[in-house]
Amino acid sequence: SGVLDDVLLEQVLSEPNLKLYLNTHISGMETDGKGRIAWVSGFQMMTEKELRFEGAYYIDATGDGSLGAMAGLPYRMGKESRDTYGESFAPVEEERATFGSTLFFFTKREDHPVSYIAPDYAYPRETIEELLGKGGRIANEKMDGCDYWWFETGGMADTIREAQEIGLELKRFTAGVWDYIKNSGRYDADCLTLSWEGNMPGKRESRRFITKKILTQQDILEHRAFEDGAFYGGWYLDFHPSHGFKTEEDNCTQIPVQVYAVPLGCLYPTCDSNLLFAGRDIGVSHVAFASTRIMNTCALSGQAAGTLAARCIELGKRPGDLEAEEIQGVQQTLLRNDMMIPGIRHREERDLAREAGVSSSGAECRGALLETGTFSLSDGGILVFPRRAAGTEFLVESGQTTEVSYQCYRSDVPSRLALGSRVGTMKTVIPEGKSWVRFPIPEGVADGFITLEFSENQSVIFATGEEQLTGFLLGREDSPRYCYPCLKLPDGCGLYGESNVVNGYNRPWREPGSWMSGPAFGEGGEFPWIRLDFQEPKTVREILVFFNPDLSRELNSSRASMWDDHHKFLPRTGMPPELVRSAVIDGILPDGSRREIAVLEENWRRTWRVLPPDGITVTGLILEIRGTYGASRAEIFEICVY
Repeated sequence: SGVLDDVLLEQVLSEPNLKLYLNTHISGMETDGKGRIAWVSGFQMMTEKELRFEGAYYIDATGDGSLGAMAGLPYRMGKESRDTYGESFAPVEEERATFGSTLFFFTKREDHPVSYIAPDYAYPRETIEELLGKGGRIANEKMDGCDYWWFETGGMADTIREAQEIGLELKRFTAGVWDYIKNSGRYDADCLTLSWEGNMPGKRESRRFITKKILTQQDILEHRAFEDGAFYGGWYLDFHPSHGFKTEEDNCTQIPVQVYAVPLGCLYPTCDSNLLFAGRDIGVSHVAFASTRIMNTCALSGQAAGTLAARCIELGKRPGDLEAEEIQGVQQTLLRNDMMIPGIRHREERDLAREAGVSSSGAECRGALLETGTFSLSDGGILVFPRRAAGTEFLVESGQTTEVSYQCYRSDVPSRLALGSRVGTMKTVIPEGKSWVRFPIPEGVADGFITLEFSENQSVIFATGEEQLTGFLLGREDSPRYCYPCLKLPDGCGLYGESNVVNGYNRPWREPGSWMSGPAFGEGGEFPWIRLDFQEPKTVREILVFFNPDLSRELNSSRASMWDDHHKFLPRTGMPPELVRSAVIDGILPDGSRREIAVLEENWRRTWRVLPPDGITVTGLILEIRGTYGASRAEIFEICVY
């Protein structure tokens, strides 16, 4: 969308060491014949300039892997056989087929009728009527844009060489669908008109390069750890039929997965090349690609590839020659820049916060006690809480004394779609009336998040509130709508203590991982604060603070015109209440006085980076939270000081 374009442009233009060349098509290169690139050339359409780029490293983020193909590096297109990597979701025999491409249109409703005359190339209405309804393919006047992700074809063709033909076929189909909606008489569409129509198909799959490590189905489903883990994925294994809208197969098959790591080894080839990969063309099998192809994951691969290239240039080494300590340096740089690498802590030796004493105005230790709603187990449900807070009591009401049974699952990060590893079956008795209830779990369960999966029970109702405590969720597996249970934390569990801001995790991993103040926000004129004290004066040149933009919310990057439970996600309709809106950082000078270092107002970012001019020598720092976007508690995940 235009808004996203502006957001990305702002980020690019704010980088002092980044040069932008818009609308420049890479058209040539020179190599040494062994995969190393000397230069690449491109033509900039608006200026008619021929440009030549020389660099120590290059990153192929073209989607189609155009640079890698020009450099002669080996790649695959299509589906590997089941025996290639031992993947049960792969076809028995190798196939050339891929996922197809898609074209969208957007509509708007006017206050008067608008006619539509279909172009001659459009599919006839009779053909559209035959195709609709097969495999879950639906269309109506309420749908728009990304609702039509199933407008897909081209998987049986060459998605690169035959891209024009694929695009024209999609134009025929989309025009036919719109004609059917407008003119079949089946829909309330008289006042609808097209506001935007795509011409360049969105391509799902083409080349995938042979890299040092090929990520596979097993790596994802078993969420394996890698010594060179660099970023993460978490989207379904999301398979689309190669025949697209012309098949009776389901329009997609989605297999939920837990958060998984992707290693640096998927970003560089096996030969001595100075080309790295990012986006759709990284080294993964077709089955793994069904998850990694999603744009959010592709973006993270770009951050990882850029960080790896910078480190290789700094060290004068190839990616495959990096020592373990040097790989850890890449990981720590990524973590400092807000990457999540499953299971890897942010532990930089130069981070002064690691050795600082931490204190605060107080930490949340009571729970969420204010009841404003209810959640019934009439259709079952799931309850998530940290293993560390297994003694938590929940406010529950029952019309009669009843026994509740539930399955117990354990995971590093909670997910209603992929509950984790099952660790047992338990049951407990809920007394008649309203009471505080503990739900026991099996003994010996490792630290992490516990998800209880309840069977249907017509009698049991949970009390819920409007504010969440990070790490506690209540809902259903088939709905993106969460509730926040009323609860009492166990005495002395220290779940939200101030030491969490220096534990090396800047988001939930096996526990909430944040400092959370008590609920008396600003009571008596005092704002929540957290303080770092150094053993001796330190010159501070950079401060990083990581906030909580409601990391419990599952966010979809797609735009849909109507959202309901079948999307499995909900849009964000405002600023997250948990996000810090305003704050102040003061330095404690060697003479004991305080000096204001930075003020934050109307914040909308997850991270706050402060660069004191010329540095400032202090014995400590105080971060005071002046306001949030609605939450009564202040919450900080991590503070780093350099």
